[in-house]
Amino acid sequence: NAAEADLWLLNSCTVKSPAEDHFRNSIKKAQEGKKKVVLAGCVPQAQPRQDYLQGLSIIGVQQIDRVVEVVEETIKGHSVRLLGQKKDNGKRLGGARLDLPKIRKNPLIEIISINTGCLNACTYCKTKHARGELASYSIEELVNRGKQSFEEGVCEIWLTSEDTGAYGRDIGTDLPTLLWKLVEVIPEGAMLRLGMTNPPYILEHLEEMAKILNHPRVYSFLHVPVQSASDSVLMDMKREYCVADFKRVVDFLKTR
Repeated sequence: NAAEADLWLLNSCTVKSPAEDHFRNSIKKAQEGKKKVVLAGCVPQAQPRQDYLQGLSIIGVQQIDRVVEVVEETIKGHSVRLLGQKKDNGKRLGGARLDLPKIRKNPLIEIISINTGCLNACTYCKTKHARGELASYSIEELVNRGKQSFEEGVCEIWLTSEDTGAYGRDIGTDLPTLLWKLVEVIPEGAMLRLGMTNPPYILEHLEEMAKILNHPRVYSFLHVPVQSASDSVLMDMKREYCVADFKRVVDFLKTR
């Protein structure tokens, strides 16, 4: 019951303006109700100096595993801001630990982020300012998370990120290698689904991706954004592919 809560933990998305407007309105409603507030997600990460965020606790997208610490300090009356990036020997890490406890909206589906950030610099994208450059989790971490999820009764694993196709380019591996390793630990009756990827990265692995998407424990599903059917518009957007690239990906995989 939000009205009875001591604190509101508000997550956010900066992909579209309506989502950001809803976030701002939720903050206003919390303040009107004299609630303590902790803000999370891409909006405060991308623009922490916005006037309406001043004086409020913020937990960054790579620091979500410290949420309990931030909530406890905020309830005590302190304003806490954790916006830093996690690094190991100067290398940016994927984000929060994957083995943290989780309450799933659907107890049968585990959603795993395989990497954060991306390699592109699209002219219209604000998410890049929040998520930053590509940072992939190791194959070992992801396989272990998959095993743990199946042991907890999950029947499906959905892989997600800002761009799944870019997975591994920062750590010397690639998406097909990860997918084959995950397939090895998927039990009979369980399924794997792959999230959004941009055309350039799939073009490099069409043959392997076709084989993977035909595996009996992998959904024959691929989310590839069109964005525009105009090459000049795609160029202005700095999408780094053309209409022919998109068609090649779709036509090839449909025939397989």
